[in-house]
Formats: sequence, C-alpha cells, structure tokens
Amino acid sequence: MAHRFSNFAAAYAELDLHIATYRDMIDDAFGYASNAKDYADDGNWKQGIKFNSYAIGATLSAFDIIFQLYNYTLDWSMFGECLYWASQEGGDGAIDMTAILDAMWKAEPHQCLLFIPMIDAMRGSIQNKTVTSQYMADALKHFMQ
Repeated sequence: MAHRFSNFAAAYAELDLHIATYRDMIDDAFGYASNAKDYADDGNWKQGIKFNSYAIGATLSAFDIIFQLYNYTLDWSMFGECLYWASQEGGDGAIDMTAILDAMWKAEPHQCLLFIPMIDAMRGSIQNKTVTSQYMADALKHFMQ
C-alpha cells in the first residue's frame, strides 16, 4: 500500500493545515452572514443576497474539507495516515504514545478531539483491525458517552 507521508509528524502537519483552513472558512462564512444581515437590515437586498451566497459558498467549502479528511481511501486520507503512522512508529504495530502526546501538547483544544481514535487504538494494534467509517464512528461514540 502506497502512503502519502513517511511519518506521523508529516501526516499530522497536513491534517493540522486542513483543520486550520476549515476554521478560516467557517469564520469567513460567519463574517459573510453578518454582512448579509447588515445589508438586509439597511434595505440593501441586492448586497444582502450577494453576501448570503458568499456565506453559503464558504460553508460548503468548509464541509468539503471535512469530507476530504474522512472519506478518501484510507491510504490517502490524512486522518487515516495519522492513524497508520501513529501505529507504526512504536514498532510491531504498537501505538507510540509519545508521538501522539507530543502532538496533542502542541495542538489547539479543538484539535485534541482528532486524537480520540488514536488513543483508543493503543489498546490494540490498528494494523489488526479494519479501519472503516463504522470503526471510527464506534471509537468516537465510545469517548463521547
């Protein structure tokens, strides 16, 4: 199986960049929506509709990024690559918690949720599991209860 990255740090750096882009797009969407409301309140419907369409576009772009993170095939997914390299760097398929904890320490609070499946995977090698969308959903449900 071909891999896009050669280690956990490289995979996480790309994942972090996409998350930052997602947050920027959501911020843009809120800004556009606020502008649309202001124009509509002032009776300038043409500008209000224009900025409302910008808000919708930014929101759709943000959701496209989330789709990219989780729905590409496993070997090309940044999230999947983070899981793969986290398991490999410990040797024999064991999760290297040092690499995960170091990355978590540097992460923003909202990014720490991305590590939940990785920490759950330390209980057993993810190399021995089929990492599917159902597996990821079950891992997240376990920690969200």
